[in-house]
Amino acid sequence: MHLRALRPDIQTLAPAYFGLPMSTGALALASHALGNEGIAHFLFGLNKVELAVLGLLLLLRVVFFFPHFRADLAAPGKGAGFLTVVAALCILGTEQMLMASGAFTVLALWAVAFIVWLLLSYTFFILVTISPKKPGLAHGINGTWLLFVVAAQALSILACLLAPLVAPHLRHALFAALFLYLLGGLFYVVVIGMIFHRTAFFHMRADEFKPSYWIDMGAAAITTLAGTMLADAMARHGIYTDFIPMLKLGSAFFWVAGTWWIPVILILEVWRYTIIPLRYQAGQWSLVFPLGVYTLCTWELADMLQLPVLQTVSWVFLRIAWLAWSVTFLGMAHRMWKRYGARQGSTPAPGIGNR
Repeated sequence: MHLRALRPDIQTLAPAYFGLPMSTGALALASHALGNEGIAHFLFGLNKVELAVLGLLLLLRVVFFFPHFRADLAAPGKGAGFLTVVAALCILGTEQMLMASGAFTVLALWAVAFIVWLLLSYTFFILVTISPKKPGLAHGINGTWLLFVVAAQALSILACLLAPLVAPHLRHALFAALFLYLLGGLFYVVVIGMIFHRTAFFHMRADEFKPSYWIDMGAAAITTLAGTMLADAMARHGIYTDFIPMLKLGSAFFWVAGTWWIPVILILEVWRYTIIPLRYQAGQWSLVFPLGVYTLCTWELADMLQLPVLQTVSWVFLRIAWLAWSVTFLGMAHRMWKRYGARQGSTPAPGIGNR
C-alpha cells in the first residue's frame, strides 16, 4: 500500500476518532474491575497500538494539513471531538496505573493530556466565540460538546490515582482532582441543558441524530466514576473529608441522570436506523465508550453504596459492551479492507477519515 493512499484519510481524519482507544480502554478497565483479566490485558495491549497509530496520523494531519485541522477545530459541530485525545491519554494512563506499572509513564501521560486539554478546550471555545458565522443551536450543538465533561473527568480520575505517588503534595493533587471533577460537573449541567433544549424544541432529522448523543449517558457515567474514586481517596487519606457526602450524593445523582438517558437514546437510535442504513462510521465509537464506562461506574457505585443489585447491572452491561465493541471493530476492519485490501488499484471506498 502506497503512503499516498493514506493522504485523503489523514487530511479528513475524524476529530473524534480517538473514541476508538477511549472505548477499548474503558472496556479494558471494566473487564479488569469485574475480574476478566485475559480480556482486559488483551484490550490494554490493543489500546496502546490504537493510540500510537492514531497519534501518528493526527500529528501528520497537524503538520501537513493544518488548515483542515484548524477548520475542524473551529467548527461548533466537530471541534469538541478533538477532546477525545485527552480522554484517550488519561484512560491509557489509568490502565497503566491499575493493570501494569510505571509511575513515570503515568505522570507523563497525565501531563501531556493536561497540556493538550488546555490547548484544545480554550482554542475551540475562543474560535467558536469569535466566529462571525454562528450555525445556531439546532446545527451547532450535539453530543460531542459533552466531551468537555469527559475530558475533565478523565483528568480528575487519573489525578486521583496519581495523588499517592506525589506524597509531599497529596493535598494539592487531590484538590486538582476535585477542581477538575467540579468543573466537569459544571460543564455537564450547562451542556446537557442545551442538548435537551435542542432535541426537545427543534426539528431533528434522522441523519442529525448521531452516535455522539450516547455521550449524554457517557458523560454522566464518567462523572459518577470520578466522584466515587474521589470519595474513596479522600476517605483513605483523611483529606477533604467534608466533601465526601457531597461526592456520594453527586455520584448517585449523575448515575441516575446517565441511566435515564439510556432508553431515550436507544429508542432514537432504532428510529435512526429504520430510516438510514446501518454502516460503519468513526462516530460509532461514541456509542461504545459510554457502555464501557457505565459498566465500570455502576460497579464502583455498587461498592460505595453497598448495593449488590447494581453489580448485576454491571455484569449485564459488560456483555453488551463487549458485543458493541466487537461489532464496531469488525465494521471498522471491513471498511479498511474495502479501502486498502480488496479494492487496491480501483476506486477506493470511503476510508478511516469517514465522519
